[in-house]
Amino acid sequence: MEKKDIIILVILSVLVVAGLTWQIKNYLTSALPVSIKTDKTEYDKDSALKVVIENDSGKSICFSSCYPYYIEKKDGQFESYSYSSCSKQNLNESCVGSHQTKFFQINLNSLEDGFHRLVIPACLGCEFEGNFREDQRFYSNEFVIK
Repeated sequence: MEKKDIIILVILSVLVVAGLTWQIKNYLTSALPVSIKTDKTEYDKDSALKVVIENDSGKSICFSSCYPYYIEKKDGQFESYSYSSCSKQNLNESCVGSHQTKFFQINLNSLEDGFHRLVIPACLGCEFEGNFREDQRFYSNEFVIK
């Protein structure tokens, strides 16, 4: 085998291993049994949306102290509402332990009518009050505001 062929073989091997590593990591994190559900699929603007986060994984999941959730509106495709910048340190503020459930609610009075969903960035297996790092995003079911 020529030197050029060996170099090409090494490069291809590195690319294959990197691709497989990415696919395995993506599969393991996307297969986590975490669900985000709203209590209803239809809301009035003056009502509150109640959210249930069920963590049936083997890891704790923590949420950002700055942006524990984003709201996206569907206008052909989902687009995130504009958010102001966070003026405090972004920490793991609220955590849900393995096989636990968390509840919270969101007032909808400042949102536009239409189809929406929640996007919840999470830090997997992180310590409470440590620096937040987004490992994965979880999405709620779609809901409509009338």
